[in-house]
Amino acid sequence: MKEARLRGARESILDAIRASEQLSRVQLATMTGLTEAAVSMTVKRLLAEGLIVETGREPTAGKPRTMLSLDPAARLAVGIYLDEETTTYVLTGQTGGVLSRLARPAPETGDEQEVLDRLVADVEVLLSGSGVDRARCLGIGVVWPGPRNGVRNPDDAPPHLRGWRDDELGKRLAEATGWPVLVENDATAAAVGEYWVARLGPQQGFAALYMGSGLGAGLIIGGRAMRGGGGNAGEFGHLCVQVDGPVCWCGSRGCLEILAGPRTVVGAAAADPVAAAEAGLDPDAPRQSVIAGFAAVARAARAGAPRCEALLEESARYVAAAAESIVNLLDLDLIVLTGPGFAAASSVYGPAIIGRIAAADGRTWHRQVRVTVSTAASAASATGAAALVLQSHIRG
Repeated sequence: MKEARLRGARESILDAIRASEQLSRVQLATMTGLTEAAVSMTVKRLLAEGLIVETGREPTAGKPRTMLSLDPAARLAVGIYLDEETTTYVLTGQTGGVLSRLARPAPETGDEQEVLDRLVADVEVLLSGSGVDRARCLGIGVVWPGPRNGVRNPDDAPPHLRGWRDDELGKRLAEATGWPVLVENDATAAAVGEYWVARLGPQQGFAALYMGSGLGAGLIIGGRAMRGGGGNAGEFGHLCVQVDGPVCWCGSRGCLEILAGPRTVVGAAAADPVAAAEAGLDPDAPRQSVIAGFAAVARAARAGAPRCEALLEESARYVAAAAESIVNLLDLDLIVLTGPGFAAASSVYGPAIIGRIAAADGRTWHRQVRVTVSTAASAASATGAAALVLQSHIRG
């Protein structure tokens, strides 16, 4: 019981300082509800471990207060996002900032040993080039937009990773590097990354709506990611928005993803000669990634191309309706748009969601729901993958 209390105090203090950047011992006691004695004892241990540092004094009416901050380089983690065309690596410190970043073309073949060797070599390049103390690296987080134990569209998996299972990749990468490896879905990783990078506190529940090659949602409640019994909570793309709609690959009907997901938008643009010309899509060209195709449609829409604008606006109508359901179901007051799709087309989807939610907010719920775009939307999953490792140690 005493050990659990010590872990709880440690977690509360580290998370409070992370969210606020710097706090005094008195402020920590107020924010966490811990006694001043418990704060003092825990802070002393964290200072001795080098996880926090004293950063000067803040004048007050009485005795000046010593301020405490996290040491950014005291704990490090590597995040890896495996996309169809690019593998992105980031090295992140415990304040959430990216210390180093590396992007490599994805392997051209699906040879498992080649994929593994590339990952190990690139992690070595990332760490060696950053000049950090390797002993401070706590582990590796890995994310890719493919099946999670068979529940996602196999077409969304990068070609070189089809056939891999997340637990298999995590185990083999851990054996090859000597570091623990966490594997997560892209939307949940992006939500955890937003929680860290935006310095949100545990009192702020929110949904991070993620658009990559598909649609997902990461849900953060009480500072923790909601994963569900099988780790698949947040299947935003499979909310039903049309009862008698077309059959989705998941087996249901009228899912958001089949009606309005990025794959559907790109397919509709490629099938429309005018929209395809606006976006520069060549229907006869070799298969283009969904993310790249969607970005092309979004660029054309931003430039005023009417057919591409219409396709995005139609998609946004459905996405906004689904977002409203998430807000009402979980009683949220913050929606964050993240991932490469929303990074490219937030100017269409953001207003659509705000407009849909606003009417019920004032009349029914008497609240205001904020809709924001992540400042790290395009690289959210890689940053979040590293943040997952750091968070696991704060709460370990």
